[in-house]
Amino acid sequence: MEAIAEIGRQMKTFFVVLAFYVKLGFLHLARWYEPKLRKNGKYNHTIVVLGDDHAMGLGDYTSLVTGSGLTSKVAKEIAKERSIRQSWQVFNRGEYHTSSEDWLLAADSKRLEKPSLLARTLDDPKMTKADIVIILLGSYDVQQRGPNSITPEDTVRNLELICQAIQRHSNGKKSIYLSTIPTAGDQYFLSDAQQEENKQRNRLIEKYAANNEDGVFLGVQVDHYENFEFRRKNLYWKDGRHFSDIGYTKLAKDYFPLIKSDMIKREFSLYRRDLGL
Repeated sequence: MEAIAEIGRQMKTFFVVLAFYVKLGFLHLARWYEPKLRKNGKYNHTIVVLGDDHAMGLGDYTSLVTGSGLTSKVAKEIAKERSIRQSWQVFNRGEYHTSSEDWLLAADSKRLEKPSLLARTLDDPKMTKADIVIILLGSYDVQQRGPNSITPEDTVRNLELICQAIQRHSNGKKSIYLSTIPTAGDQYFLSDAQQEENKQRNRLIEKYAANNEDGVFLGVQVDHYENFEFRRKNLYWKDGRHFSDIGYTKLAKDYFPLIKSDMIKREFSLYRRDLGL
């Protein structure tokens, strides 16, 4: 009986891993079918979700038409809101298994092999036009070891450099919302010391977002330590780490009130400009 139970556990693990990579492959495929940037008309706006797996939408139900994760869920919240009168597109620029170091500009990186993700993203017209940028990044920093290790202080410094690079590229016109690092499953996958590192990362992220001159605001706190609402098991996919469809829906519902007033102000500024006020 024990042998049969062990086979059952192995089969379950196999199918979870298989489903994981199927979802990942579908996410990459969906990027090719992403809608084009709207250029007709004067009242078009853009939001970009940038970061690691959590920005990418891994764990969510995915379709080629609607995309996945926070990107598709925020778009649905916008569509339901009557006070939003102009056109808003939400684009996904999450990258699988990336650390904060992977998103630095080459000049800011300590690595011999310089990263290029942010430079490529900044050259993307969808990013160039973005009014609002949401960042979900840093959950893989704790796993970096050896010469590539990233301390909590390094993580926040990297995030600061990323935000500053985004603003320099747009003359400081974007609003950036920076989330804390998700900590679901830390108790199972990380040592006590690593868990403490992630707590410190989130404390430093909150401190930076509360006091900066980079146009950065604190996004949704998705860590278990500061937001008990994100401790519910049904918010996470089978791996216990990535958000589920329910989790991304909640994340979007929590994010939308944070960015709504910003969106309305940006819409009103276009009306004022056209009226010559």
